Amino acid sequence: MFKRITWFTVGAVVGAGGTVVGYLKARDAARELLPDSVQDATARIARTADSGARVVARLTSDAIGEWRDTAGDAKRTRRQTEQILRGQLERSGL
Repeated sequence: MFKRITWFTVGAVVGAGGTVVGYLKARDAARELLPDSVQDATARIARTADSGARVVARLTSDAIGEWRDTAGDAKRTRRQTEQILRGQLERSGL
């Protein structure tokens, strides 16, 4: 009977000790892997999002500028072509 109580006590002590050691190791690993504070993580995310938004805004602005230039060039080309065609029609007497 004393053997059972002894082995039960040894098992309970080893189990409790293992649980405490595992908890301490997991807590230390979490502290190393997680940011120091939520505020630091939030600030880092906000800076990344802000810089990404600025890049998208700049690229969009550049693309719109290029589209405006292209549309202006197309209008000028159509006007010139129309003037040339009207001149040819007038010369031919139509």
